[in-house]
Amino acid sequence: MPYIEFQGKKIEVDDEGYVQHKEDWNKELAEFMAKEDDIELTDGHWKLIDWMREYFDEYNVAPPIKAVAKKVAEIYNLKNVREGNKYIYTLFPEGPARQLVRYAGLSKPTGCV
Repeated sequence: MPYIEFQGKKIEVDDEGYVQHKEDWNKELAEFMAKEDDIELTDGHWKLIDWMREYFDEYNVAPPIKAVAKKVAEIYNLKNVREGNKYIYTLFPEGPARQLVRYAGLSKPTGCV
């Protein structure tokens, strides 16, 4: 299984870079992963990453994209979910499943291709 070398540890990931053991995650790892994608995590990113982890802890699954878009619209005072969905891609250009979920240290969502 592939891994990421981080702070002297080998963090197990899948072939697409999703952390395999949630307990291996920390904020420094998220920042490291984002930096690898040329992204500097801002407060806006962290609000979504933290929310994503809370949602996962409660429901044991990553939230559907519509729920993420609704949360984005709420955080940024956007008019509707559609605008929230568009805004997600300004924060996570490769998409919420590819980047937001990975940075949150969660497994690849089912149904993602």
